[in-house]
Amino acid sequence: MEISPDDTVGSLYFEKLLPLGVEALAEAVEMIKKGTAPRIPQDESQATYEGLCTEKDAIIDWSAPIDRVYNLIRGTDPQPGATTYFRGKKLKIFDARPIRDIAGGLPGQIVGSRADGFAVSLKRGAILVRKVQMNKSPKAEAAEFARLVRLTPDDRLGE
Repeated sequence: MEISPDDTVGSLYFEKLLPLGVEALAEAVEMIKKGTAPRIPQDESQATYEGLCTEKDAIIDWSAPIDRVYNLIRGTDPQPGATTYFRGKKLKIFDARPIRDIAGGLPGQIVGSRADGFAVSLKRGAILVRKVQMNKSPKAEAAEFARLVRLTPDDRLGE
């Protein structure tokens, strides 16, 4: 399965893996019906378990490299969302894009606003935030959120 540089957990699951899984399940049912399903015992010494990704696994470090921050956001979208803080309240980020040709600002500082979201400064570049969720509110478009909270360049995420 090819994973594109902009795939999220959601796009991988719903657009790529789920259709393959449905197809494989139908094939397995047919093999069981026909009595041709292979019986291969699992090698328990090779078995592993990965727990669910939780909020504590998804906290954004705005001083981290751009790719690490972007991959954290992609890897937690749609659940649990990458977590940061804004004006003392929890803010989750779900949809973002890296912006590599932007400079200036402290890590986590708002460095721009556009019709499709707002930019947050990193060491080398920024992240364009496109969808957010404040506390337990429904998810919202980042541009609308920025307008409602009157986001300014003086604002900084992670504090």
